This record gives sequence, structure tokens and C-alpha cells, in this order.
Amino acid sequence: MTTPVTHETYIAQIRALAVARVTDPAPRLRLDSAKLVYGSGMAGTRGVTFYAAWQNGETHDFVEICATGEESDVQIAGTTIHELGHVLAGPGSGHGPQWKAACKVLGLLHAEAAGQTYSPAHFDGALWAAVETLPVPTDGGPVFRTGQRGMPGIPTAKPRPCPLGIGTRGGKSRGVGSGSRLRLWTCACGIKVRVASDDFQAACLRCGSAFARAERKAEVAA
Repeated sequence: MTTPVTHETYIAQIRALAVARVTDPAPRLRLDSAKLVYGSGMAGTRGVTFYAAWQNGETHDFVEICATGEESDVQIAGTTIHELGHVLAGPGSGHGPQWKAACKVLGLLHAEAAGQTYSPAHFDGALWAAVETLPVPTDGGPVFRTGQRGMPGIPTAKPRPCPLGIGTRGGKSRGVGSGSRLRLWTCACGIKVRVASDDFQAACLRCGSAFARAERKAEVAA
């Protein structure tokens, strides 16, 4: 009996091909060390990256490729590299120039924040040729959109844009006026303040600790 090719195996192979294009050892290690999983995800979401969210002796990024947003093998490959682009670009890059440059390094030459209709033309030619040699998943596929056993299933949803997007730069990724220039800062006792500054120097009068910039944890792709 032939062993099925799982979605987990497929996305791991996509990562191996993309990471092989990175020559700098430090970012390459970060990409290889990220916890990469295939899970259900939220309706309408194809992938999500949580920074510094996995502990295994050391702290690693956590990347999920979502079944609820699955459309095709090409889309799975594209979303995997989209999310790895967030890992390579780092926190706060959203879907800005750093993220797009990271996607290009990994072989996704045309990358969009949300709603991308992936095609082989969006990938570097050599990378896509390698992707085409991979066996595609044979372990089944999600049926969330149509339901199963008489259950209604999850309705088709519009792909969700990344909640970070370019909002910290006053962008309009969620419509006119949606971009916020406020940064979140917290103190040791948990008080939170938002200020329009990357260099906020203040201390909490309750606990005496200095306010520290809170990292925005997740990058979501659709």
C-alpha cells in the first residue's frame, strides 16, 4: 500500500526549496527553526504567522497553513512562502517593502497581502520547476466550504487581509482611515498605553518600571 503524501509533508518540502535560496546563515536558521504546521485556521484565512510563539529550549516563530482557506496545490505553495516571508522580514514589516523583498528572496516574485489568485507565473522559474517535481498531497482535502454528513459547513468567506498590514504607517489596507500610527507600550504591572512614537521614554507611576514596546505578534495571509 502506497503511503499517502500528507499536507504536512508537502508544506515542509516547499519550505526546504524556498529556504535553500537564502545564503545568510542567521535568517536561514530562523526559517528552518520556525514551527510549521497544517491546521484548520479561521474561515477565509489561508495562513498565519505568530512571532516568538513556540518554545522548545529556544523561542521560535509559529506558522500555520490553514485548511479553511485551501483552494489548490499552487495556493498552498504560495501561502507557505507568503508566511515564510513574514518570518524572514520580521515583526512589524506587515505587507510592506521588507516583506515583499523577503518573498522575492524565497522565490515568490509576485506577492499580495490578501486575495491573491496564485499561479505558476508568480514564482521564480527555477523554484517553480522544483515545486512541480514534488508529489502533491494525497491524504484528502478539506470540505469546510461544502459541509459534511449533513452539517452546514463553513460559508465561503472573503480572504482576510493581514491585521498588521501597513497600519502602523498610516496605511489604508482596511479602507480609508483604517491606518493607525499609534504604538502599544506596556509596563511591568500590565498597564497599556498607545502613543504615536517609536521612542517613548516614560515610566509607570504605579510600579516604577519603564514602558516597553509591545511586539505585534501575528501576520495573517489570505
